[in-house]
Amino acid sequence: MMADRPVIPVSVVGGFLGAGKTTLLNRLLQENEGRRLGVIVNDFGDINIDEKLIVTRDEDMVSLANGCICCSIGNDFLRALISLVTRADPPEQIIIEASGVADPMRIAAIARADKALRLQGIFVLVDATQYQSQAADPLLADTVHAQVGAADLLLLTKTDIASTVQTREVAELLERERPGVLRVETTTPDVPVSLLFDFSASPRMPLTGPHDPHALFWTGSIASDKACDIDQLTAVLEDCVGLLRCKGFVRSTDGGGRLVQWTAGRLELSSLEVVPDETALVYIGVGPKPAGVERSLGDCFE
Repeated sequence: MMADRPVIPVSVVGGFLGAGKTTLLNRLLQENEGRRLGVIVNDFGDINIDEKLIVTRDEDMVSLANGCICCSIGNDFLRALISLVTRADPPEQIIIEASGVADPMRIAAIARADKALRLQGIFVLVDATQYQSQAADPLLADTVHAQVGAADLLLLTKTDIASTVQTREVAELLERERPGVLRVETTTPDVPVSLLFDFSASPRMPLTGPHDPHALFWTGSIASDKACDIDQLTAVLEDCVGLLRCKGFVRSTDGGGRLVQWTAGRLELSSLEVVPDETALVYIGVGPKPAGVERSLGDCFE
């Protein structure tokens, strides 16, 4: 980075699978309040970018007419970050999406170590409908507690579908875990984006000690040019022990296209205007990987 360039503030958005991170990133790109943002995401496929706004596009980066840039992590997070910082027109602010099983503190440590960047804050989304069960699960507890422990700001999401009791109990639990940390209770679409832009975190102590949350989790993907039996896919997802998330696009046996979103035992299917030529599903689970999970998913396509 050139010495005369201003230091770029960086925010990290964390939270467990399904907490609403992607919905928030979509809003930040669309309601950028005139800021030229650089948003680093795990997967372009989750981001709802209006094609009319796209100025240029390649495999790893999309430049928008409003000055924002959306950059895919791909296989190299540091390369994505460097590609933003060293642009001729670098963003005024960078927002990084941590993966759903990552400790966002580890990502934030990079911003603290680079003189070209300034850590603005770590924003952690907590699903009001799921956090109690996640925090009580011996396989997930360390991961979700580490995420909450990293937060400069806690966003308690999905309060519109959580019960009043659930919301209150999770709020009390978060207060015990992180007393005094600013917490906002909201539905995910109504997160106050201006708060995230203007937030300023307190100084933090440096990280110490090893921690690898990914060691607990297993992942996989499946691609097929065949049609998907939605009922069979639903049954496989329901029977898959330890499955946390499955998402992607399928062409169903009735000839339509479906967006598949499976999170914490809930399956959402949305119709697609354009039927995909090929199915693409990615999934993540926790604990021992069930034997034959790839074969079971493959059998859903005829």
